[in-house]
Amino acid sequence: MEDRFPTNYSILLTGPPGVGKFEYLVDRIRDDLRRGERVVFVTLDLHPSEIRARAKALHFDLDAVEGKSLVFVDCYSATSSERPPESSAGKKTFVVSSFSNLEGIGMAMSKAGQEVGTPVRIYFYTVSTLFLHNSPQAIAKFFQIVTSRAKTNLGFILYAVHEGVHEPMTMNLLRSLVDGVVEMRFTEGMDHEVRVHHLRGYQVDASWHPFAQLPEAVIAR
Repeated sequence: MEDRFPTNYSILLTGPPGVGKFEYLVDRIRDDLRRGERVVFVTLDLHPSEIRARAKALHFDLDAVEGKSLVFVDCYSATSSERPPESSAGKKTFVVSSFSNLEGIGMAMSKAGQEVGTPVRIYFYTVSTLFLHNSPQAIAKFFQIVTSRAKTNLGFILYAVHEGVHEPMTMNLLRSLVDGVVEMRFTEGMDHEVRVHHLRGYQVDASWHPFAQLPEAVIAR
């Protein structure tokens, strides 16, 4: 599929829950780090420790890169029963106080980018969680501001969003605010497929391709 998403660019990754969006992000991040890129992972749906465990199950050990070329912005721990991760040697996690602290999320992303050095590639998992705690109007404004800031000052940003849980108008708005859209789906046989729907300024192959998954126990959450 695509070899490389452009720098100073924004992508929306859509697909139903369980289709493999997290696994797709792991593939992208693994490739970015292999190429010497720096990564910020903004997590709203999972504790960083669970991300580390799930990445390891996908044969990707974050220990060697975390704190050097990868850092977390953790929006999950402060509003869950789980304790925020303690910073250990070489690791630094930027914790945000709540899902409704949209300004804080944006500030933490900027600080994380400065921590590892720009340009960075930012992965946001997932926008859908924000809709449980904020108005669509507030999220749209946040989305516009953060996307502009990321493309201007930080580098590349990809937002994952759950298809089928938001109003069509909401999805259309999110799609209109980014440069490109990547879609994932289940086939009739419950296999997983992915395609680049469009990339502004580029010609793309918009056909569907199989997306190979690693252990079902990892994706059946």
